[in-house]
Order: sequence, then C-alpha cells, then structure tokens
Amino acid sequence: MILLSNRFDRLDELIADAALGHCTWSDALTRMLPLAGADAMSMGVIFGDNRMIRPLGTANIDQAIVDAYADHFYRIGPRARHGLPPADHGIILHEELRRPDNVDEQDEFWSWFDSHNPPSDASMLIMPCIGDARIGLVVMRRGQQPSHSDISEFYQRFYDKFSAINLSLRRNARPQQAATAMLAQLQQIDCFSLVVDEDMQVAADERSPMIRYTLPLTGLARLDEDGRLGNVLPDFQSALSTMMQNPGPCQTMDLTLKTGLADTIARVVPLPHVTTIRSVKVDVTYMKHAQDPVKVYMGALGLTKRQAELHNVLRGVDALDEAAALMAISRNTARVFLAQIFERTGVRRKADLLRLAGSFA
Repeated sequence: MILLSNRFDRLDELIADAALGHCTWSDALTRMLPLAGADAMSMGVIFGDNRMIRPLGTANIDQAIVDAYADHFYRIGPRARHGLPPADHGIILHEELRRPDNVDEQDEFWSWFDSHNPPSDASMLIMPCIGDARIGLVVMRRGQQPSHSDISEFYQRFYDKFSAINLSLRRNARPQQAATAMLAQLQQIDCFSLVVDEDMQVAADERSPMIRYTLPLTGLARLDEDGRLGNVLPDFQSALSTMMQNPGPCQTMDLTLKTGLADTIARVVPLPHVTTIRSVKVDVTYMKHAQDPVKVYMGALGLTKRQAELHNVLRGVDALDEAAALMAISRNTARVFLAQIFERTGVRRKADLLRLAGSFA
C-alpha cells in the first residue's frame, strides 16, 4: 500500500505541473507511462460530439498513430455522450482492437492498423472540462492484459486530481505560472452563452465587456457597444436564421470553427416564444491557441498592429516613456496610441488595461 500511495503521489505532481504550465503535457505523460503500465499515451480536448479534437500532448507515439486512433474513437465515441451514463470517475471506453471478420467501414484504418502494428489494447478516459469541452486521455498497451483493474485505478486517481486542478483554474483567473511562462493549456479553454434575437440583438444582461472581447476571438462575430452582432460569420448567420425560422422539437445546430486564434464550437438552440420576437441561445466553447500576444490583441480587441504592440509592451514596463523608447517612437505618439487603446476597449485605467491584457495573453 505504501508503494501504491507513493506511485500516485507522483501522478498528482505530474498532473499539477502540466496543468499549471510548469511542463508540457507530453513531458508529464512520458513520466506517467510506467505509472499506468502503458506503452503509449495521448491526451486531447474533445469539442462536442467528437466534432473536433485538439491535441494537448503525447508520449511514445507519433502523430499518425494519434490521428488514426482519434478517427476510430470518433466513430465509437458518441456512445460516451448519448449512450453511457456518467460514472463516478468519468467515462471509460475500452477496446481490444482486432480487425472484425466483416469490415464494412474503416477499411483505411484497419489497413493502417495491420501494417503499423500499434498497441492493440486501447482504453480512453473521458472527463468533463468546461462548457462543451471534454478531455480525453488514451492509454495504449501491447497484447492482451490479464486485468484492467490497475488501469481503472490509475484513471480514478487521474480523474480526481485533474478535476480538482481544473476547478482551481476556473476559480483563479491567473494562477502562478512557471518561470518560462509556458502556456497553461487548460486555462485557455473557456465558454460563454448568448441569447440572440432575430434583429441580431444580444440580451442586455449578456453584454459583459469580456464577452464583447472574447466573441471576436472565436471568429463568430463581433458585439458592438449597442449590443448588436456584426461581422457575423456566414455559417453562423445561417445557423442562427435556421434555428429562429424553423425550430424543431429538441433541435440544435452545431458549428465548429478553427482559426489562427482559437478552436470553437457553437451550439445554437431555439428558445420558446415569449414575445413576438424570435430568439435563440448560443453556447460557445473555445480554446485559445498559443499565439503571439500582438495578434491576439489585434483579433480580440480590434487594435491596429502598433496599438497592439504598445499594449503588449506596457505589460513589462512601469512607465509610458519606457514603452515609447522600446518601440522607438516619441512619447506623444505613445500617448496617442494609448488614448486610442482606451477608446477601443472602453477601459480608462492602466491597471484595468493590464488585467484585460492578461486575460488574452
């Protein structure tokens, strides 16, 4: 029992280090291999009904194998959302991969499987994260295993620690980062909801400044100061119109989108008519990329490149004169840029501006 406890204490440390950005998930998973008795592991973010998978890290496995397994679990994975009740420690899918006698689909997968001889014993732990995002942890082992109790115990401990860390990240907007300022990937996954009517007007109580900035980050639309959606992505516009004009019982429409700034899934649900104006609810889950902060500020806050550069420089200096010197511009030019940033963001104090910058960097 002491050895088992020490083993899982080490697991807790590895999960915490990766979740808080002190090491990559690939490094952590590599060190977890002996703890799980695994030959290979991979971890990723699953959006919606497996519509989009964003890798977080891998151990002892190349991307081609990860993609092949992802395609396989994409086909069997909807059971995890619709067919299996949530367990005490997430949902565990297990499969001893063997080519069936009569293959009527996935011929490409099985041809690849036969030629590459990858680990055939694969199990997957699916854990809730936030919004419409889940985390999938796949453990692969070679040959038939005599018992799966050991991997179940590993999954239980992983789920408990991961859930605790994830909850902590949601409560604390800016946890202490590693000295390398490595991106804490779990913190880049977030969600928000909007109620939109047929005039593209967003409900008044859902027009927070953060949604105003976050919405363009997803690539779906922009929210103006009057609470109206503009620059709406055509596919998003079509989904909104369809759900408003032809709502069916329990009908929803999902839209997935990958941009340079974020991966996004939007779920559009029609609402009952309480007035003559039709409306829908939009649940948005997104994952920000590890991106140049200047590009993020340009995309999310609508700043020009030079304004975004000043915004970024101000995070590391105490005075505007220092920022101007670093950018090789005059103090007056820096003051003009700063005034324009204040105007575009609606922020009036430098402290609030830095907090806003930290939310997107």
